[in-house]
Amino acid sequence: MRRAVSNLAPVSRSTGPDPRPTSRPSLLARLRDTPGGPQLILRAFLGVTFTYAGLQKLANRFFFTAANPGSIQAQLHASIETSPIGALLRPAAHVAVLIGLVIAIAELAVGLGTLVGLFSKLAAAGGMTMSLILFLTVSFNTTPYFYGPDIVFLFAWTPLVIAGSGAWSLDAALAKRRAGERAAAGISELKSAPLLDRRAALRKLGLSGALASFAIVLAGVTAAVGRMFASNSPVTSGVKTLPPPTTAGGTTTTQPGDSNSVKGTAIGLASDVPVGGARAFTDPAQGIPAYVVQPSKGTFVAFSAVCTHMGCTVGFDQPALQFRCPCHGSIFSATTGAVIQGPATLPLPGVAVTNSDGTLLADG
Repeated sequence: MRRAVSNLAPVSRSTGPDPRPTSRPSLLARLRDTPGGPQLILRAFLGVTFTYAGLQKLANRFFFTAANPGSIQAQLHASIETSPIGALLRPAAHVAVLIGLVIAIAELAVGLGTLVGLFSKLAAAGGMTMSLILFLTVSFNTTPYFYGPDIVFLFAWTPLVIAGSGAWSLDAALAKRRAGERAAAGISELKSAPLLDRRAALRKLGLSGALASFAIVLAGVTAAVGRMFASNSPVTSGVKTLPPPTTAGGTTTTQPGDSNSVKGTAIGLASDVPVGGARAFTDPAQGIPAYVVQPSKGTFVAFSAVCTHMGCTVGFDQPALQFRCPCHGSIFSATTGAVIQGPATLPLPGVAVTNSDGTLLADG
């Protein structure tokens, strides 16, 4: 009898490597598939941000100068009146410099620990605690609440507090090495190994000491460089200031020069700005919101409405003749633009305006 011809393809007996080319997974795929990979981006952002925040405070000598409106002293005193934990801040105000130094060092420690993934859950818990304190003191009165960044940072830390830093971290590398040592010694994870556990703990503490030493050197260098290149004035560096008003031919102007030379972009009528009041306009030179104020009859001054702290738009408080930032509570004079209350340290930049026959002109 004839054998039935099979339609099935013959089974290959080759045991060699698959000759078909294989493509390496993309970085996105590796981030997705590696335990702890997805939070690596979050770790990088939070770590860099808190490291920068700590170094920025250490580099800014005016942060520890009580006379400066943006100093830690001024911020503590301002928060006492507005924070729900104001009563707890009163004792801290007496040791404000120490508190400021502790905050800066803590931010640096949290940032570096998060970046390298060492004691990552502890670092994340520290970052969450600091974000909570900042929310209750600095941005508690921000309206709407989502304008304040501190509450966002508070919840951004939660994945790292719960799950740790993941596979791409020193914590994971140390845990892998410890597991390898136990396996080589034939000791399961269920059995006690005091010598190996002690060695693993000392190894982790040694890395922590090395990281702390690096942080101390980095903090010292940053503070020294910051003071070396700091401006002598904490409020005027890099800021355009308005010259005093001058009067020529019955016209009041905020810029010097020939009174017969009238130039600029019309921003409205002088009669629309009441004495002791302000009107908003768009700065023609930069395209940003600004205010023109008439602090006294016939005198006009104008300032950017962008807060110099974090870029929020300030509002005008007519009874007090002040600009107030809704995000973090900074207060500026509406006659000079100077900082009255921090955390802002720089005044609102001035915009040169001219009253030309009842029409207000702005440079630009």
